[in-house]
Parts: sequence; C-alpha cells; structure tokens
Amino acid sequence: MKKILTLIILFVVFANFAPAQNKVTFTLANKKISSGILSYTVYANVPVGQVWHVGSCNIRVTFSSNPTGALTVHADNPADSANSFISGANGYQAMTTTSVGGGVAIGLNILTFNTSGFYSFVGSTTPYRIGRIRFNVTTPFYADTMHFRNAPTQYPTVVYDSLTQLVFNTSYQTTDPIISGVTGNTTTIPQEYQLYQNYPNPFNPVTNIKYDVPKSAMVKLRVFDITGKLVDVLINQEMEPGAYEINWNGANYASGVYFYKFESGDYTKVMRMVLIK
Repeated sequence: MKKILTLIILFVVFANFAPAQNKVTFTLANKKISSGILSYTVYANVPVGQVWHVGSCNIRVTFSSNPTGALTVHADNPADSANSFISGANGYQAMTTTSVGGGVAIGLNILTFNTSGFYSFVGSTTPYRIGRIRFNVTTPFYADTMHFRNAPTQYPTVVYDSLTQLVFNTSYQTTDPIISGVTGNTTTIPQEYQLYQNYPNPFNPVTNIKYDVPKSAMVKLRVFDITGKLVDVLINQEMEPGAYEINWNGANYASGVYFYKFESGDYTKVMRMVLIK
C-alpha cells in the first residue's frame, strides 16, 4: 500500500512539473526603406491562454549588411511607433532604441521602475506591435541580415514578466525574418506634401520633425518664436521626392511656444511646438 501511495505522489509531482510554456515570440516585419532610413516593426506574439505582464525589457537585434558598414543604428528617443500602452504611459518611461555592443546590435528598450501595475498583453492570435527599430543607410546598399540577439553570458539578455526574472533563451523565443540577399529595395515615394507634428512634444531640448516631399522642389523649413521672429532655418534647398525628418535642438533658446513653417511650391503649413526646460 505504501508503495502504491508513493507512486501516486511521484506521479502527481512529475505531472505538475512540466516545462514552462513559451510566453512570447518576438518577430520582425514590415520592412521599409525611405529617405536613407531602413526600419522594421518589432512584434510580440503572446499565445492564447498566456499573459505577458510587461516589465523592463531590452529586445536586441544584431544586423549586418552588404556591403559591410552600409547600416548603422538610428537611435530614437522616443522609439518610432512605440506602443502607447508601454511607452510614456501607465508608469512607463518613453521607449527608446540604442546602439548595443559597439554598434553590432540595436536595442529596443522598454523602461519602467514599476513594482506593480504592469501593463498586460493577453494571449491573442494577433501579434502586438511593440515599436520600430531603424537604421541609417549609406549607398551602395544591396542586402541586410537581422537576427535576434542572445547576449554573451556575462551580459545576459533578460526580460521581466511582472517581478519574475526570465532568461531570454529559455522562456522566450524569436523568429528571424527571412531577408538575407534582398535586392532592389523599394523606397516609398509620398503622394502629397505633408508636415507632421514634431515628437516629442513638449520637448527638452531636441525634437524631431518629419515631412513628405512628393516631387523635386525647393523646400523651406523655418522656426519662429511666438512673436513671429525667425529663430532658425532648418531647410532651404532643392530636394528630391521622399519622406524626410530633421532634428531641431532648442538648447540655446528659452522655454516657450515655437512654430515651424514648411513651404514648397504652393504648399504651406505651420505647426506649433513647446520647448520646456
């Protein structure tokens, strides 16, 4: 009888000691090249029945190019197209992207000092967009290769699920995109002029301004203070069609409201931005 009870207990113990299920599979998709910038969207797939309580993460991707050196990290603060639930909201700092390992990898960084109240992604058949990683491109450029990075053992890549530390290569999986050897990359040409809201806004002291140019034309982009005085000229030149972006550094200017004015052909648009120091 004792032997039977012992066997039953061992069976229960081993039945409940099953390998941990993979909670998240990270993938890359939506490759885009425009105005000298190569970018990918990072997605997180959470299996149905699972929940990812998002703590601090460094999702890292190594990259190479043909020819060598044609790609460098385009660091973004905040990260481009960052998921608004885990970037700049709910106790999270703005998500960033940074150069890792002396430029051999890029890190998409989810930042929070929360000890509770983490945002949760519930299991779904639809992947969750986390943000975009971006690279500067120099020509000639023929192909790129991306791989999710398991860091060296002395610098383990670690993600957090609530307050539980999970080792990257045992509890998380990645799927590398099949993109090696791609040629003839397509650049998106805008169909119309557009000036976008700067980001971040408010800012201190640097902000990013994006604009679209649908045809070869003379372009002016200038900054004015609240009195209408011209304080800076960002662009004043002939430009080819494309989607562009430029930084404005307000370190030498006082806090306050500023306006940036875009002019090209018959198109004119003015937008407001706020510098807070």
